[in-house]
Amino acid sequence: MIHVLANLLRFLWRMLDGIRRVVHLVLMLIVLVLVLALLSTTPVTVPSSAALIVSPSGALVDELSGTPLDRALEGATDGQRETLVKDLEEAIDRARDDDRIEALVLSLDEMGAAGLTKLKRLAEAIDRFRDSGKRVVAVGGGFSQGQYFLAALADEIYLNPLGGLFFQGFGFYRTYLGSALQELSIDWHVFRSGEHKTLYDNLTRSEMSDIEKQESRVLIDQLWTGYREHVGAARSLEPSAVQRFADDYVNRLRSADGDMAELARAEGLVDELLTYDEVERRLIDLVGEDADHGSYRQIDFRDYLAATRLTEGTVVDGEAKVAVIVASGAILDGEQPPGTVGSESLSGLIREARQDEDIRAVVLRVDSSGGSQFASDVILAELAMLRDDGKPLVVSMGDIAASGGYLISLAADEIWAHDETITGSIGVIAAMPAFDRALERLGIRVDGIGTTRYSGDFNAAAGLSADALEILQLSVDSSYARFLAQVAESRSMSVSEVEQLAGGRVWTGRDARRLGLVDRIGGLEQAIQSAASMAELEDYDVRYLRKSISFEDALALRVIEQGVAFGARFGLEFDARPLVTRLTERYVPDLAGLLQLSDPRGVYYHCMCAFR
Repeated sequence: MIHVLANLLRFLWRMLDGIRRVVHLVLMLIVLVLVLALLSTTPVTVPSSAALIVSPSGALVDELSGTPLDRALEGATDGQRETLVKDLEEAIDRARDDDRIEALVLSLDEMGAAGLTKLKRLAEAIDRFRDSGKRVVAVGGGFSQGQYFLAALADEIYLNPLGGLFFQGFGFYRTYLGSALQELSIDWHVFRSGEHKTLYDNLTRSEMSDIEKQESRVLIDQLWTGYREHVGAARSLEPSAVQRFADDYVNRLRSADGDMAELARAEGLVDELLTYDEVERRLIDLVGEDADHGSYRQIDFRDYLAATRLTEGTVVDGEAKVAVIVASGAILDGEQPPGTVGSESLSGLIREARQDEDIRAVVLRVDSSGGSQFASDVILAELAMLRDDGKPLVVSMGDIAASGGYLISLAADEIWAHDETITGSIGVIAAMPAFDRALERLGIRVDGIGTTRYSGDFNAAAGLSADALEILQLSVDSSYARFLAQVAESRSMSVSEVEQLAGGRVWTGRDARRLGLVDRIGGLEQAIQSAASMAELEDYDVRYLRKSISFEDALALRVIEQGVAFGARFGLEFDARPLVTRLTERYVPDLAGLLQLSDPRGVYYHCMCAFR
């Protein structure tokens, strides 16, 4: 009996184990199929006749922030917050010579912040498209100032009857915490070289200094003049008409009975007021109807790029290449994700370019207001080695290439800037808080002993001694002298000549060219052509160097993308960023930027000079 029972139990065990194995096998097959499905994509095809939809989402940038996996996670919770200018430019230029693309539709409702240099790059691409004889149409529920910069170039601008158009012009505003910190008995000791170095003014003052106001006035006036001239030329208006529309908006809107859309039409800034359904019918008349979707024939620029890149030949080893490396964001120490400039991460890309025999020249695209002095010098040294190896190095400046962003440009054989680039800010600054007065109000004091006379002199809770203050100022002065000497050597000037342009003062690219701080005025494409010419290249490929993504991150990225697509069908989206982060970014952007900074000695080549 016991023997029979044992055999029965063994049979049941083998049966259960067999079922377990089958279940495991089935699960493994399911996972394998899922992975293969995630890694594979249905090829996108370009219709035989269609309009290309240019629909940027979020800010226009030279480099997407964060790792691809970070961006996918962020996109899953907060939507796409950035679009590469390069992708938009490339799609428009490809479509210009593509017989399948009959028109360009600028759908700009989701486009966010964009600097003038980035807008001009896209404007030039749109102009090239129009020169091919194809139509450009702009459609919007309403147009922000940046969106309208592009929309103004269209052959027809359609504004929703419930929309509007408003020019704020350019301004430079900061949130000043000096009075509040004084009320809290918190002291900020600031050490600077140059009266124009105002990075920490918002922590020590309660209002903008006269020097900063004067300097900012020159810059924003130049930017606004350029904007008015662009819009005026695009819409056959005098720039003064744009100024009057902006300055007299309330009176004009009152005369239009508060109808912002009708006011924009009456002023000649848009062509027609059409609902989205009416726009659809207009575009069907232009490019034909897609019967399957009940809309006009169209393809989004993202799908268009995916389709056209798929049919391209791969880059062949052994072919001459011009490498483009992007340095975008605050300059920080060590390895940093894209969207910031890490001394080690950027140096790694520079070394890759230096050691790759196929890369004959390098263009460094700088869009940075600076940061850590130490990190900036590490990057400059790496660039100098590349140039010393005989590879031409050209810098192309974006919206901002100031302070540390200007320093890393000094290794170049040639520096290109846009008219609207903000550059210069040759100066040094450091700061350290002291909380001793605030703590004493609470009955808290710091006491102790040390082995040298300076052991406790740099304790923020105890306050800084006179010697500590002098040490920090001497350190800043020494760094400033080094900065001046580096500029003087690179730009073939005397130190005294550089001093006249330094002190933390910022310049537009137009003025920097006149003063000898940059060599040429032009965009990224011109800089690439110049680098190729220096390397004596006629036939070459352009290769963007970026940190490669691991297989694990690529797989996770695909999973997230599929999950986002699935959730989007049900309208599932939310912002998972901490509330404090969102509030800081929105209301105290100065502080959000300062919190990023990190330097071994607390000394910075940094400029607070983002003009919007």
